[in-house]
Amino acid sequence: MKTERILRNLTLDDIDQYLEVYLNAYPAHKELDDACSEFYRKKVTREITENKEVELVGLFEGDKMIAFMKLVNFDMNLYGKMHRAVGLMSLAVHPLHKKKGAAFDMITRFENYAKTHDALVTLLLPFRIDFYRKMGYGYGAKMDEYHVPTINLPKADNMEGMRILTVDDVPEVLACHSRMVEQSHGMVKKFEEEIRDMETDTQVRRIGYFENDVMKGYVAFRFEDASEVNYTLNRLSVEELVYEDGAVLKKLLGFLRMQADLAQTVILRTGEEDFYHLLDNTQDVSGNYINFGFLQSNVSAVGTMFKILHPTEFIKATDYRTLPEGELNAEFIYEDQMEHCEKNLRVSFVGGKWQPAAADAKMDVILWCKEADLSSLLLGSANLASLVRLGAVKISDKAFTQQLDRLLHCDQKPWSNSDY
Repeated sequence: MKTERILRNLTLDDIDQYLEVYLNAYPAHKELDDACSEFYRKKVTREITENKEVELVGLFEGDKMIAFMKLVNFDMNLYGKMHRAVGLMSLAVHPLHKKKGAAFDMITRFENYAKTHDALVTLLLPFRIDFYRKMGYGYGAKMDEYHVPTINLPKADNMEGMRILTVDDVPEVLACHSRMVEQSHGMVKKFEEEIRDMETDTQVRRIGYFENDVMKGYVAFRFEDASEVNYTLNRLSVEELVYEDGAVLKKLLGFLRMQADLAQTVILRTGEEDFYHLLDNTQDVSGNYINFGFLQSNVSAVGTMFKILHPTEFIKATDYRTLPEGELNAEFIYEDQMEHCEKNLRVSFVGGKWQPAAADAKMDVILWCKEADLSSLLLGSANLASLVRLGAVKISDKAFTQQLDRLLHCDQKPWSNSDY
């Protein structure tokens, strides 16, 4: 007889079982000695007793924990307004209970939790991209990592307004970050575990830029050894680059450039697709040459994946979004891969807005796509014309491709620097 599975929030009585799952599911940099166990015991005790934005949920067969996950309640910017979103964090399955559908059960619970908490979007950092694609999760914007000579960063006119930050400045840092979130589609505000890490990480240095005693931006970075045989060779690893506008960004980059005597190279990570236009020399330190005549500037990575749980409700909740003028009725037909059924979304574009189409509205164009690609299209992280050209989306009449591409286009693809 199959043992009944129960999903419930973890308590202090579950810590030993939690550690058994966690330390085996995430083995990197863990010694499995008493010191390691005690460190994580204290950490999870604090999370269970103090967390307000993060919930720890376990999946049990009888009294045995076979999996757990963390659910994070986020405030997320969607096209200029803040909304509730829920993130999946640290999904782990016991090494003796893999391939039994535990992860699927957890994802189902995760999405049900998000629905009951009125979240428009679920998001996660994938451990296996293909697994989440099959469950309907679409890609967000890529992160580009640049590793360039520090001297190649733009110059700043002066360092006026720059200040070394300490742990006492964390409230101002959070306020500055929140202002960037509120003007950046796809970003989420920092949550309690991120904030605790900021307060305790003594290796990260922060420099803030102020105007009239208000922090307009900051850079968080650490020095790293760049040579095993020469301690004077270092690099800067930039953990965060937060700025309210381009002028502030150039101030922060100018500060980093001035550290070229201490760190010969710098690693920067950004969701800005056009960041390389700021650099007079975009070639990175690899020296890599790519046919035909291309010099490597950076590496790109896929991170946050999104899923829109109720596409029609998403359209309603974001009807404030400003779109190009034009009238068009479009139907998106997609497979709900969790429920194994075909669904559709009918949208009317009219007067520079979008809204659910009336029941009797005649459709001008029909598209067939994966559920994952529908989320990417609605969040602006994919271009419709590109997906049609590549064959990822099928369209009933290609004459409407460019018009619908313009209506769906977002100037800023959804990207977040949150670590969860």
